[in-house]
Amino acid sequence: MQPTHFYVIATPEGKQQLADNLGERFQDNAPAKQELWESMTRDFLSLRNYGFKDVNHWMEKQTYMALGLTMMAAAELGVEAMPLEGFDPASVDKAFKIRETGHSTTVLLALGYPDPEKHYSNPISRFDSDELFTFV
Repeated sequence: MQPTHFYVIATPEGKQQLADNLGERFQDNAPAKQELWESMTRDFLSLRNYGFKDVNHWMEKQTYMALGLTMMAAAELGVEAMPLEGFDPASVDKAFKIRETGHSTTVLLALGYPDPEKHYSNPISRFDSDELFTFV
């Protein structure tokens, strides 16, 4: 199972199409003035909390973006990285007193070095690139 498909926006036309379709309320994603930034932040959180009612889902997406960047940084350092799901977050949170900090566990990340003596031969099923990417 591979529940992903990536759109690679590489052409000037594709980039403009994306920029033109971000939605009016998100036209300026990096305001120069602090006051405007704070106002937009409050508006965005209000939208997520009361409009879309998906603030937890949005926060998980933010966590996965940081996870991806961490995995890429690890690879640059020669460290293997494997995200882990299929665990009880409440149990992990309890063991490490995470919820007492106001946080909760979303995903785990294992970091380390492979055993050079071990031959990793488990087959991995992946889609062909033409099924995985659409270039615009």
